[in-house]
Amino acid sequence: MASALIGSIVLPDRVIEGTLRLAEGKIVAIEEGFPKDGTEVIDVRRKGKYILPGLIEVHGHFREPGLEYKEDIPHGTRAAVAGGYTTVFDMPNVRPPTTTVERVKDQIKRYTGRSYTDFTINMGTAVEDIDELRKIDKDLITGVKIFTAGHATTPTTIPHLSDITQIFEILGERQIMALLHAENQELVNYFTHKYRDEYGRTDPAVWSEARNLAVVLTSALEMISLAKLNHVKLYLLHLSTTEEFEAVAFGRRIGVDVYGEIASYQLAFNTSDYEKYGNFINVAPALRSPEEQRKLWQLLRNGQIDAVISEHTPHSLEEKQKANVWETASGMPGIQETLPVLVTNWIKQFGHETLEEGLVRIAQVTSRNIARIFGFGQKGGLEVGKDADVTVIDTEQVWEVKKEDLFTKNRWSAYEGMQLVGRPIMTLLRGNIVYQQGEVIGEARGQRIRRENQQ
Repeated sequence: MASALIGSIVLPDRVIEGTLRLAEGKIVAIEEGFPKDGTEVIDVRRKGKYILPGLIEVHGHFREPGLEYKEDIPHGTRAAVAGGYTTVFDMPNVRPPTTTVERVKDQIKRYTGRSYTDFTINMGTAVEDIDELRKIDKDLITGVKIFTAGHATTPTTIPHLSDITQIFEILGERQIMALLHAENQELVNYFTHKYRDEYGRTDPAVWSEARNLAVVLTSALEMISLAKLNHVKLYLLHLSTTEEFEAVAFGRRIGVDVYGEIASYQLAFNTSDYEKYGNFINVAPALRSPEEQRKLWQLLRNGQIDAVISEHTPHSLEEKQKANVWETASGMPGIQETLPVLVTNWIKQFGHETLEEGLVRIAQVTSRNIARIFGFGQKGGLEVGKDADVTVIDTEQVWEVKKEDLFTKNRWSAYEGMQLVGRPIMTLLRGNIVYQQGEVIGEARGQRIRRENQQ
């Protein structure tokens, strides 16, 4: 149990040189300057090292139950703490999917004693399980994830607006948040038929052409409309275009409590990278053009993106090495790489002189904002009274991503071979060191988090 960390502390609005005092798993004081009272400290006062809040992952695709050959909770959450994450939200597209009250309770049991991070559960839903939404204790879940379109790993897709409307009616009545994978399935089907069956395209790049702006923007606007009608708090997952973020802003103007996130891979890869990486970077929603990516970075800098997540979506190498794009598994692992990917690419976009500005923004979108949106007031920032969830990064030392450094079960990464800065060198969960210099420390000590009044 650390009693204080001293060094460059990334606060919600600025960076200070000071002391972060910890006691009984909480942050008890933040002071400029360094202690002279003999306090036991972890000293990270070295050039390029920064103390950040522990990150929060909205997309805990840790594949249990039923898909453990891809990932499991111990491997995935060890990768998380190595990446600076201290809280994960479990995703429901497992086998069987987490779409019933009993499965939610089973998932909580599955994490308990096996997770290296704190955790909570994103419930799912399916057409045949809609009535379960009336029965669930809403304090057990973050909200309800809905897939409006899918691919091979999403058997609970709900493509029809009539069914989604019924779900939104229940969520509105019960004041439960909706988390949306928003793509229009009818348009996905149309463009897939066009490019695959009519044009005979099977190359990696056609994925972005088929799952294009119309596919995502149509669905985002539909979901905002339903949220407006039913007074539902709406969280739009892994947006990929500036137009979708404009839709979020429109939704707020018409009175919808709506938020939008982006996945880190959208800020790292673009359509020009298909030639080199092929289907390893096949994701859904699809990657966008270099020009669109530059605009997304500017939105991030301007504070117009609410959250950035890793969307850690592990598949086996065999599933990713299919030559035919229509047969490959969509998604990629990356929870261990996300923070250095963000730091490295921020510097590339805006220059090293903006590093501390970038770290403040990264801390906001990977931690503070997420905690506020979902109502976990004890998490999400280096502030007095919050849990002592901390990660220390090194922005000077270069990390070449190697598979032997990875904790994810299948130990592959699209980032392998990249030279990154900002790798975590230490992670603390409620004041306890759980990762340090390439090693996970101690046993699984993650706890299920419960909503507290926001601080």
